[in-house]
Amino acid sequence: EGILMNCLCKWYSSLSRRFKDSLLWSLSLLGVLSAIFAIAGFSLESLLKCSVVIRIFVVLLLIIVVVACLYCFLGMAFKQSISITINQTSVCIKYGDLFKEPGWKVIGCDTHFSTKTDDVVIAKKSLQGQLIIEHGQEAEITAAVASEAKRQKLKKNAQGVYDFPIGTVIRYDSSKDGKTYLLLAMAELDSQSKVHTNMTQFIQMLMAMWTEIDRVYAGNDIILPLLGAGILRFDDGPKDKKTLLKCLVDTFSFSSIKLNSTLSIIIHDTEMDIPLYECKSGFKW
Repeated sequence: EGILMNCLCKWYSSLSRRFKDSLLWSLSLLGVLSAIFAIAGFSLESLLKCSVVIRIFVVLLLIIVVVACLYCFLGMAFKQSISITINQTSVCIKYGDLFKEPGWKVIGCDTHFSTKTDDVVIAKKSLQGQLIIEHGQEAEITAAVASEAKRQKLKKNAQGVYDFPIGTVIRYDSSKDGKTYLLLAMAELDSQSKVHTNMTQFIQMLMAMWTEIDRVYAGNDIILPLLGAGILRFDDGPKDKKTLLKCLVDTFSFSSIKLNSTLSIIIHDTEMDIPLYECKSGFKW
């Protein structure tokens, strides 16, 4: 009996949250219906004039049907987006295109805020590359960077560029598309123009970023990409999207920062490979 219980516990623990909730809600629903029928004086025996075995089969079949319906419903309802509340801030996690979302958009950059889109320093397909080529003006970005360097009293290094602290956020108002972008110093470039980090530095960067966003957001909705899922290289091993998403949510929770607006985390919709309902169940504060 003990072995059987252990096996059942392991099997149940291995199930997805979506299936567990579908099963529990189905059993609860059938329990409520059973109580109502009992109070009304109805029973399965009176409704089905058949053997006990057939009645058991009918009940099991009904449970399977209800579980399947709820499972499909949860999958469809939370396929594109989920909403949670953290630090009294409404947080939306969804699939989509960051540039099409209304609000101030965070764009991950290197600590020099480079603008050379040559697929060496900056990849043209990266968010930073798309911003410079399609949505912004290089001269304007350079001016915004210089203005922030002046505010922080930074001097150019031997290579003629500024070294901003990791986590720095610079507001850039584009005259090209009329939208506001928050440029984020996400990681440093190495000698081969590659951006490297590790999980410790990544978390430190996120904590600094939340403080900076709180400083500059001015009550506007913030649109955040899934930071770290692009060309950023982790020296302590690659990180999957769900791990990166959890880092974003956890660090915002730990920051204790409350935004008087909506925070949206946008996952690029070309690969819908994160089960959002599982995230909704796991992110509870």
